[in-house]
Amino acid sequence: MAIITTRWSPDTCGCILEYSWDDSVPDNSRVHTPTTIVNKCPAHSAIADTNTHFNVIIEENPRKNFALDEILQNAPSTSWFDIDPASGSRVFKNNITANWSWSGTAPNRVLTLTFTGITLTTAQRNTLQTRLNNRFGTGKITLA
Repeated sequence: MAIITTRWSPDTCGCILEYSWDDSVPDNSRVHTPTTIVNKCPAHSAIADTNTHFNVIIEENPRKNFALDEILQNAPSTSWFDIDPASGSRVFKNNITANWSWSGTAPNRVLTLTFTGITLTTAQRNTLQTRLNNRFGTGKITLA
């Protein structure tokens, strides 16, 4: 048994956090305990408490990742994705780029997703937005 410290920089902001965990505990049962905020980005600078800061980041970052996956898994047509030969999973076609931005004030920021290289019809956009609302809550993610 060893307590490991991991330094993590999410791809959704410039924060750098450290958390500890017990390597003898199985992955699906591990508890990550925030220990240090190494750097705060401007969007999270007002969050004073280390635990709160960690919890906000640990909600925002997966929300973006799971939202992109939700869209990919429910893409309106095969013109959106290819099948990765190594993993057998869907990946966005090379000409499609997913972009994201945040608005509002943490811990209640709204994620906005946009795509280049593909055009959604109004019906497709509405269907995907409904899926995002159902999964994450209305007002948490906007598909622009």
